[in-house]
Amino acid sequence: MGRRVVLLSMLLTTLATPGMAQTVTSVEPVVVTATKIETPAERLGASTTVITEEELQARGYQTVGDALRHVPGVDVQRQGGPGKNTTIRIRGAGPDQVQVLVDGMRVKSATTGDFNFATLGIGAIERIEIVRGPQSSLYGADAVGGVVNIVTKRGKGPFSATVALDGGNYETHRQDVSLSGAVKRFDYAFGASAYETGGQFKNDDAEQQGLTGRVGVTPWTGGSASLSARYAKSSTDLPVNDPIVARPPHFVLDPDAQQQNELAIVALEAAQKAPAWHEMRLRFGQMWSDRGFQDPLTPGVDRRRTISQINNRRRELELIDHLHLEPWTTLTLGVERREEWAYSRGSFTRSVETRSALVQNEVRLFDRLFLSGGARIEDHEMFGTATTPRGGAALLVKESGTKLKGSWSRAFRAPTLNDLFFPGFGNPELTPERSESWDAGVEQRLWSNRARVELTYFRTSSHDLIQNVRVAGTLRPQNVGRAVTRGLEFGTSADLPKEVSVGVNYTFTEAEDLTNRLPLRRLPRHRWNASAAFSPHRTVSLFVEGHVVSSLFESTDLPRNPGYHRLDAGGTWRFLAKHGTWPGLALTVRAQNLTDETYSETLGFRAPGVNVLIGVRATY
Repeated sequence: MGRRVVLLSMLLTTLATPGMAQTVTSVEPVVVTATKIETPAERLGASTTVITEEELQARGYQTVGDALRHVPGVDVQRQGGPGKNTTIRIRGAGPDQVQVLVDGMRVKSATTGDFNFATLGIGAIERIEIVRGPQSSLYGADAVGGVVNIVTKRGKGPFSATVALDGGNYETHRQDVSLSGAVKRFDYAFGASAYETGGQFKNDDAEQQGLTGRVGVTPWTGGSASLSARYAKSSTDLPVNDPIVARPPHFVLDPDAQQQNELAIVALEAAQKAPAWHEMRLRFGQMWSDRGFQDPLTPGVDRRRTISQINNRRRELELIDHLHLEPWTTLTLGVERREEWAYSRGSFTRSVETRSALVQNEVRLFDRLFLSGGARIEDHEMFGTATTPRGGAALLVKESGTKLKGSWSRAFRAPTLNDLFFPGFGNPELTPERSESWDAGVEQRLWSNRARVELTYFRTSSHDLIQNVRVAGTLRPQNVGRAVTRGLEFGTSADLPKEVSVGVNYTFTEAEDLTNRLPLRRLPRHRWNASAAFSPHRTVSLFVEGHVVSSLFESTDLPRNPGYHRLDAGGTWRFLAKHGTWPGLALTVRAQNLTDETYSETLGFRAPGVNVLIGVRATY
């Protein structure tokens, strides 16, 4: 760990040298996910991060998972190279305790409870909002650690189009095409993408194709409607046998395991913002998620032959009303109905229905004190009713540029359909996992608002955790676990002279399984992130990112996953400006793991070595 801290210190010293980075204008982001209504981040008691479309393009991120790696409190863990299963944890909460949305639509698997970020391409994304800390008062089940909401781009202005072609080592190729615009009251945005890589080993190929689209209309003042759709299909070779069952050194190549994923999302939304005291939003969404897996019996590698096909369906209908009763208060009311189905070939077919209602009130006093409180009641046809309250506060001391913030909440995770119904395993008597959390923090702006420092302490206690217990010789899920997670998030960023922008954040997480007196698995105690952007010339923008992660506990039967460091860098050279019918042309480069570190984000699944992708982007 020592040499990694030294490496990070050297990196930061280099990045802070004047004359090397691009100034980023500090604009207070507007967040929707934290309150279900557009709210400036400075008024929120919750901890939030917004990743914009401009940042996604400037840093050359390949996937949403890549973009989330630098967010404080977030751990991204990919099982090998690009295209492989990718999940996230927030503030110690596991992948099944984090809610993931696309245009407000839940996209997590109803059977496994998690979401594979490798199935979601980066194209046509306007922004990614991350809210850390429980949000069950707004989003119900599974928002224990926080919420990630991916918002697709909406067309505006005259017609524009972008074509990007990239290629690199590991036989990697990527193509992206997008177009957008608006004509009078209509707007549109469409995109298509394709990605493929040969991987590091035999049987390590991955390919993905995706389509996105969004059309909207504003038929009258204050009224709007939009239809968005996203489709992604991927085929992935799985070269590594499960290290949990593999013998030491817990890295056994598998020559013939494969997986296929299909994800389709359709969301229809209508909104009315007139009269001025009333805002209403109606949303209907449908999700299809299918996963196939084949692993023939290979002597010396597999214990058995496995073939599976699991299909998920979800349908949601939500109505949200915001009532601005006075200039200083907003009352939010909402109702939702959700249906979920799961089909596993040769195993089971099940469906459940959930009905919910929520209330939230925001109070704004003297343009300095912002209070919010609310609760959600969720009625699940299997486990009954769960009520989740939440309160938050933010106090602005404008004279000193200080913000004090804090929140308290209760949350829960619902049993998955596998937990409830899977033949020979499921337990229909399960109740939800429940948790109680609080956090408190301070944000300080410095240097005429060009620098920002943030420090937040968080604590979550959980009970009735669902764990697999051997009953009469058979593993079955039971509500038996207890856990406590506490930690600290620190972040700082600055726009320095000579067009230099730098940022550093650190997350300390201490998470313990109180039932077995063991650390929670796959959680690093320490995580550092550092980044810088600079522009030596008006046509050139460069960036560099560093990550340092401490070791992770896996289980008592396996060694700890060693810590690691990773250094990424790249940039854009806009060598031809748009002129008439000629497009603007830019050369893009992104290089990952420049020090060729050997590491695994998930034990046994080795990450790639140096990975370089070079491309050309044309903008019309």
